[in-house]
Amino acid sequence: MSIARGAVKYKDIAERLERDILASWGTGKRLPGIRQLAEKEHVSLITARNVYLHLNKKGLVEIRQGSGTYVAGGVTSDVIEMADIRPPEEFFSWHIAYLPDLREGIRSYDPPEGFEPLREKASQWLKAQGIEGMPLITTGSQQALFLAGLAVVKEGTTVVIEDPGYEGARRIFESLGAFVKLVPYLDNIGAMKHLEDPEIDLVYTMPQGHIPTGKSIPRVLRERLLELAETYDFYIIEDDPLSDLLHESPLKARDSSDRVIYIKSLSNILGPGIRIGFCVVPEDLYPSILRFKEVNDLTTSGILQRMLFRMLDSNGLEKHLVKLRSMLDRRKAYARDKFNWSTGGVCLWIKTRTPARIHMERLLDLGVRITPGDIYGPAWSNHMRISIITPSEQNFIRGMDIVYNYLDKGPKPDLMNMF
Repeated sequence: MSIARGAVKYKDIAERLERDILASWGTGKRLPGIRQLAEKEHVSLITARNVYLHLNKKGLVEIRQGSGTYVAGGVTSDVIEMADIRPPEEFFSWHIAYLPDLREGIRSYDPPEGFEPLREKASQWLKAQGIEGMPLITTGSQQALFLAGLAVVKEGTTVVIEDPGYEGARRIFESLGAFVKLVPYLDNIGAMKHLEDPEIDLVYTMPQGHIPTGKSIPRVLRERLLELAETYDFYIIEDDPLSDLLHESPLKARDSSDRVIYIKSLSNILGPGIRIGFCVVPEDLYPSILRFKEVNDLTTSGILQRMLFRMLDSNGLEKHLVKLRSMLDRRKAYARDKFNWSTGGVCLWIKTRTPARIHMERLLDLGVRITPGDIYGPAWSNHMRISIITPSEQNFIRGMDIVYNYLDKGPKPDLMNMF
């Protein structure tokens, strides 16, 4: 068996065992020994061992030296998901009513800039938020970031990214040859001073509901940011997945000098599998970004574009946002009033005295999945990110209690109150 086939084989077996564990196996159940598993699955001992190492890494099993492999404590099918940033499961079924007749989306290619009726509806929707311009339709924010990078970044270009912040953006710009300059989140005048640099060509920021910190740039500093862009001649990429939920106006709405490349991702408010978004770009960059879009993927899914058109045309998207916004407001108030944990976004950003990877594993044993801060770089290893938008209502309350009681048992952690 080749190495590649062996890798696929152990993951196939691990996924099957994971389904069994989550469906019906209780905490402490002993799994077959490595030799037994190898014989049953007709694989090598190394492959069988890799199966258990994979499940152990995911927190599903506990390997006890000299004793065997057991289902880890707290592993159930209803692990409370507080790591992902997406709507709760009960917010997904409404999408089905907006799926088009498949023939509408597959009979022909749409233009690279997008399905024209959708672009017009999206333009009207964005105009209500103060954003003028006809958007390009992109396959999610990741594609929009890459296209913007292609249009602006050259070898040696200086790009500013907030730290902590989206590592995917950093990887894109570095892959295009940029020098990445890390700065603190731009919510204070001290952080803004890092932008007083004539070498800067591009600033990537999430002005409202920043992930992971939950902060937003104050209004007075938004004006300062736009002034700096004009003074020092740089573009700003505004990544905006959440303004619709946060009672915040996008930075692009204040952009009188056409310096902001506005990226509207819908994954966090509709669901990660819906890879579609809007991009409103400065006039001088539009031709090159459109050309790169055509080369990159020719067109975005016609089926998804028509589904989103129907959502906008029927006001279904806005109704969904009203419900999601109301839910989020209640949860933010609950976290603030009961636990004194505040956020302006959809995440709590909690600082602990010890590495969050340890807390992640222990909380998973208790039935809650969170995100360790080290995914944003080693400087943030003593932080954890907790999504307050993803669990069901019942699981949100239960999950918050579990996390708070867990943190409260040991030495009191330092909790970062953002506001």
